[in-house]
Amino acid sequence: MCFKIQKRKEKRKRKKLERQCQLESNSDGNDRKRIRRHVVQSTLRLIIDCSFDDLMILKDIKKLHKQIQRCYAENRRALHPVQFYLTSHGGQLKKNMDENDKGWVNWKDIYIKPEHYSELIKKEDLIYLTSDSPNILKELDESKAYVIGGLVDHNHHKGLTYKQASDYGIDHAQLPLGNFVKMNSRKVLAVNHVFEIILEYLETRNWQEAFFTILPQRKGAVPTDKACESSSHDKQSARVEGGLDSDSSEEDYSRNELDSQHEGEKQDKENSTESTVNSITH
Repeated sequence: MCFKIQKRKEKRKRKKLERQCQLESNSDGNDRKRIRRHVVQSTLRLIIDCSFDDLMILKDIKKLHKQIQRCYAENRRALHPVQFYLTSHGGQLKKNMDENDKGWVNWKDIYIKPEHYSELIKKEDLIYLTSDSPNILKELDESKAYVIGGLVDHNHHKGLTYKQASDYGIDHAQLPLGNFVKMNSRKVLAVNHVFEIILEYLETRNWQEAFFTILPQRKGAVPTDKACESSSHDKQSARVEGGLDSDSSEEDYSRNELDSQHEGEKQDKENSTESTVNSITH
């Protein structure tokens, strides 16, 4: 477990150094091409479905906006950036972005569309990522378009993304978290965590490494082959799976993928996101 924590720290330190090198190079008058010459663009399309706007209060819209900013920033500096789409963009989310992040109109390497994803991508190419799906992904197909539900719902709309995928008749799946990780909580993650895990997998081609690099440390994730099962732990997990526990009102749930996340875990990251986005886009 200590090894995994150390690995996360080294990964974060390496990314920080890469960002510093990028800023130093830009300050010397060199353009981004020097920094990104080793970047190989992935053909995989990754979509954040923003069609749940009317199901969220403004507070949650703002949280979704922060998560989208994080996704944008991480994709811009990834070694294998994806074809990034925001679909059904409008309503409260667009208004909040217009008021608080006017620079979004200058974002690069992203397709921001008011249309629903089903109007933009062929049905046979779509795979909706949802923790309710019985299908487990073994690997990512870079010819496909993977959809992440842009919904911060505090578990109020359980099964909604799975239902939408079924209603539209498109394929659906969940990432193979249970094959590699033993968690203390439910298999739902914030939008940006799902996004970052996919970016990490495209770089390493290793699910376990991707999960342990991105998953919040306080969730107590351990490799499945080292997890200690206990009846009391199982009962606790079962209670959490059935609904929110006494502390979960403070957590951001996005029914996309994997694990629950506490808003406090990503506070530092979120505080730095806007400045990161601005430095990237200008």
